[in-house]
Amino acid sequence: MKKGKLSKIAAIAMAFTMACGILSGCGGSQSAKTADSVANQTTESAEGQTKETQEAEDGKHINVAFFWITSDLDPANNYNGWVLSRLGVGESLVKLNDELKVEACLADSWENVDETTWKFHIREGVMFSNGKAVDAEAVKASIERAISMNDRAAEYLKVDSMEADGQDLTIKTTEANAALLNNLVEPVFNIIDTTESEETIQTAPVCTGPYVVSGFTPEQTVTLAANPTYWDGTAGLDSITVTQIADADARAMAIQSGEIDLTNTIDNTSVTLFTDNEAYNVSSIISPRVNVAYMNQAETSPLHDLELRKAVSYAVNRDAYADLIGGSAAHSAYSDSTPFGNDTITAYTYDEAKAAEILDNAGYKDVNNDGYREMPDGSELVLNYLQAADHGSADSAILATAVQSDLKNVGIHMEILSVENLSDYQTQGNFDLYTANDNSAPTGDPQIWLETMYTGLGTSGKKNLTGFQDDKIDEIVRKMSETFKTEDRYALAAEASQVLNDDAANLFLTNSYLNMVSAAKVKNANQPVADYYFITKDITVE
Repeated sequence: MKKGKLSKIAAIAMAFTMACGILSGCGGSQSAKTADSVANQTTESAEGQTKETQEAEDGKHINVAFFWITSDLDPANNYNGWVLSRLGVGESLVKLNDELKVEACLADSWENVDETTWKFHIREGVMFSNGKAVDAEAVKASIERAISMNDRAAEYLKVDSMEADGQDLTIKTTEANAALLNNLVEPVFNIIDTTESEETIQTAPVCTGPYVVSGFTPEQTVTLAANPTYWDGTAGLDSITVTQIADADARAMAIQSGEIDLTNTIDNTSVTLFTDNEAYNVSSIISPRVNVAYMNQAETSPLHDLELRKAVSYAVNRDAYADLIGGSAAHSAYSDSTPFGNDTITAYTYDEAKAAEILDNAGYKDVNNDGYREMPDGSELVLNYLQAADHGSADSAILATAVQSDLKNVGIHMEILSVENLSDYQTQGNFDLYTANDNSAPTGDPQIWLETMYTGLGTSGKKNLTGFQDDKIDEIVRKMSETFKTEDRYALAAEASQVLNDDAANLFLTNSYLNMVSAAKVKNANQPVADYYFITKDITVE
């Protein structure tokens, strides 16, 4: 790494931080719109929270900040199950450990009978928080409901039929689906008591986790109480109040002021405020998340040209970015922290001379000597890098500014545009680049992420917003569906990683740290590698 380059980018980062204020916050909300069906629950939920606050005076209680609380808590609705799992309320048949391997949860054993048949044994003695027994019929009803309501759930499982017999659940699929076990980790498959009313499912779903919902204000607050029927021991707290604070800097300020006792997703530019400080506990891990600058490959964007994408890929200094915001340089679409992240593949390194050579050979020249190259046809070359006006993260803005600086060094003009409703620009293809911090292993398996972001296959491919297409990737996904040996699946993931790099599919910048910060009185709060298990039964206070 060139020290001069790092110093220059560090100066840019410092300037940005001073402009935003490291604890004053630079953005607004990441929350979704409140659903009409639960809007009338606010008053009732607020009353429940008042009661919970009074009860907390006589027990172990903490205040927690999440960056996102959904408009309702129905796990079958969109990605709401993620919040339900993070609250320690919802559980699925299986879960991920910190090595991203599947472990037993509500199912204590399973068998892959053949390519289209899976058999699960539901753990004996588990009860819903209302005291009802959890048997295979209850699990079947919950999964069927998720499939009927959520296209993602239907595609993840590809169910032909399910049969419940006591504690045994047999799932037959319409085709070979080697990813089924891992896909059941996804919180859309949180097991709920489907006999409860839809209103209850939306505001206080009856689940099996260590905590139950005792109050809910959409997109604002959830209050929790210990679940007295929990199957896996005793919850370490009597009650918890969880508040949405979308901005990372605002969360850091809240824990400094004592307003909250526990939070996560703190930017690495702020986490140093808490390290080596006996007033706080800090838990940090290199996560499955990758900071990615997605590149538009439609004909309407200059980045449709593979040679330009290659030049851009060589021009960015990933090691410097990792030094700036924490983490490590990314090698591919999969984080190096995943079991299938592969740093042995051929990846882009920082090489300004190589970037310039590619641009020269492809006809990108500075015709008017203004320091910026023009398109081969002589027209202006400007790349628009979109950033949400309510990005809520200093790290994402630092990355955008650093990429802009690096591209300028090779004569590429990039403008950073702050926009409202970024998703509208994405779906319309009205961008050249945009940044995201994405989980490359949401189920602990390589297939679903590849299928979701880099193919047009089925419902999953709807998130492929860049227009990327390569028949080799589509074929790898098809092979994965029929490949049941783990080591063979990981080999296919490495093959896919190389194809994506050869295609300069996107700018894979850094493997991200995830941080959990708590007050010193809070014990056993550890940042999980998987994105779902924030509040656990083990968290307690002195």
